Amino acid sequence: MGLLLTALALAVRLVWVLVVPTRPVGDFAMYLESARYLCEHHSLDPAFIYMPGYVFLAAGVYAFGGGLLAVKMIGVAAGALATAAVYGTARAVFGRGAAAVAGLLCALWPAGIAVSSVTGTDLPAAALLGLAVWLLARGAGRRPLGAPIAFGLVMGLAAWVRAVALPLVSLAVLHFRARGTRWVHAVTRTVAACFFAFLILLPWGVRNHLRYGEFFLTDSHGGHTALVGANPDTDGRYSRSLNRLFAEGTGYALFEEPHRQSDRVAYALAKQWTAFSPRYALGLLAAKADRLLGVERSLLYWPLYRMSVLPPGNWFDVHRAGVERVVDDSYYLFIAAIVAGIVAAAARRNWPALTLLPLPAALTVVYTVFFAEARYHLAVVVLLLPFAGEGLAFAGRTLRDLVRHPTARRRAALEALIAAAVVSAIFIGWPHLMSAGDRLRENNRWAVCVCEVAGAKRLCDVRAVEPTPGAAPSPVRGVWDGFGLVLSGQRAAAAFDVELPPGKFRISMTAEQVAGPPTHSAIELAAGGTTLEQTSWPINATPITLSGAVVHAGGKLRVELGAARGISTGADGGGTLWISSIRVEPE
Repeated sequence: MGLLLTALALAVRLVWVLVVPTRPVGDFAMYLESARYLCEHHSLDPAFIYMPGYVFLAAGVYAFGGGLLAVKMIGVAAGALATAAVYGTARAVFGRGAAAVAGLLCALWPAGIAVSSVTGTDLPAAALLGLAVWLLARGAGRRPLGAPIAFGLVMGLAAWVRAVALPLVSLAVLHFRARGTRWVHAVTRTVAACFFAFLILLPWGVRNHLRYGEFFLTDSHGGHTALVGANPDTDGRYSRSLNRLFAEGTGYALFEEPHRQSDRVAYALAKQWTAFSPRYALGLLAAKADRLLGVERSLLYWPLYRMSVLPPGNWFDVHRAGVERVVDDSYYLFIAAIVAGIVAAAARRNWPALTLLPLPAALTVVYTVFFAEARYHLAVVVLLLPFAGEGLAFAGRTLRDLVRHPTARRRAALEALIAAAVVSAIFIGWPHLMSAGDRLRENNRWAVCVCEVAGAKRLCDVRAVEPTPGAAPSPVRGVWDGFGLVLSGQRAAAAFDVELPPGKFRISMTAEQVAGPPTHSAIELAAGGTTLEQTSWPINATPITLSGAVVHAGGKLRVELGAARGISTGADGGGTLWISSIRVEPE
């Protein structure tokens, strides 16, 4: 059965790749460019800061004369391997019935099929993680030496593709223990798995030592990823403006030397941004969780709906609503089945199965905390699909017991009720949780911009001071250059702090109207509690300059901009300012 399901997954994905001529763009084009560079120069290109496993695979295809279609076969093979791994894991912890259902779900997974034509690391990493878990689940109870070796080796290979796989090796200790192993042996077998994962990654660590002068087994972009995920200007999404912000504010540039120092600075800045407004950061976690685990239609962006990946007016454009509905509905089925499978495993105290849950849970936490995209959940789904198979098998067993076995009806009804309650709680509670996150972000929104202080550029953190942060929607908005300030119906003001020595300083900034002005409004610039200038609202899209001088005793100087005190901004409209060219210069 496993071979048939694997062949089905392979055939379906092969047909997809042959019929749908997806063109690689963005990061996926970058991987292919790096692979071609590797073939031509026999080394990774100087700007490469990722784990190189997928690039090595693509370079191998190019070295043997393959082209884009041949490279896409990596995704096809990864989808088939993931199906085999899902089937094998489900059979090891649940049995043949659940395994057949789980394997069929993976083989015909609509979003999983669609991303097969995307030349990226997501599917290969998911397949290797699934394979590692399969080897662990199959051998942990009867191969005390072989299971940790196989698990560690494959997890090491997965880490060559995605570094996030490396710390997950330590979670094997729970499964070894669930298989009846004494704690001391579970720990030693996990240490053995970690050792073999380290052994696989050792050449990469040696390369890094030769390249950067330090030994490490991961890549050099974790800090940059965390920085994107903490960016308040974009709610944790990537934007090109972040490149400019980072370069001007820190002196380092993404993808350029020195890689290690740049990555550390980015990580420190990400931690600083997270700590600046804990409530906003909490709301941002909800947004990233929704991005990671929300509807799967987002996965269609790269293979189908991003501009230039397919010719315009194709079949998928015409039938987009229907395609997205099929993808989303299948994902909802997966979620319900996975939850039911977890409930069934818990009800039967199936500890070997339950101890596999920390791996996808850890992946989910890491991606939610640092940075999340919909395609990152491919590995999470692959690791959870065995539970989906058990969930649907559990539904079949429950229905059978309710109809044919009077003595088992009570237990079957109770388990079905619990599963239905948990599934309903997730589907009902998730939108409310996301709405709560939206409110936290809107009420505590702030922005980062570049300020020029004494001729040097630095980053300024701009937060709302009126209305009180958290009590109402924040008037501050992140923009590509400077910050936005919304004035509507009440006094709104934003402020930032600048560390300065004692002296007299001139503060200036440019304000431009980007939305209709409120009536009877005036803008006020203040510093250190002293009003520097009041002026009328800019009109006709003509920028105005606000400027004033202040004597400062040294330390932090608070600069504030907002609607003038005592002057109504009007109740019949709202206006938005774009503030840029912020300068603080000694006078």
